[in-house]
Amino acid sequence: MTNRQVFEFEFTNDVVIVIPHGPFMEFRDSDIRDAYNETYRLLGESGMRHLLVDFSEFDYFGSTFVGILFRLSKKARSNNGETALCHLSNTMRDMLKNLMLLENPKIDFALTLFPTRDAAIQHLSEASERLQDNEPGN
Repeated sequence: MTNRQVFEFEFTNDVVIVIPHGPFMEFRDSDIRDAYNETYRLLGESGMRHLLVDFSEFDYFGSTFVGILFRLSKKARSNNGETALCHLSNTMRDMLKNLMLLENPKIDFALTLFPTRDAAIQHLSEASERLQDNEPGN
């Protein structure tokens, strides 16, 4: 059994950055569930709005991770936030397209893809600025 964490966390402004470590087959189900619960809790903390998933340490995901991503994206959306993904492999991008989780107007959240973490953070910062400009009293 590995001593690695399922997810590593970093924070910047109102963004929870999740760096998944895989493959998930190397982790116990309870460890994956705990990582999901911790991410959900962090997204619920005061001042946290957006989710950024950095796939630089993760080259493939299956249905378990897609379900986690779906639920966490909905949580970010409930914060008036967005979900950004960076460093996706072509296989991961194709899977999300095939599952209709990208470019699908019928889902109530958006997964936005970026080539780098910096590009994703820039986008999320701009989204936060737009939200602040639109808040009552501004």
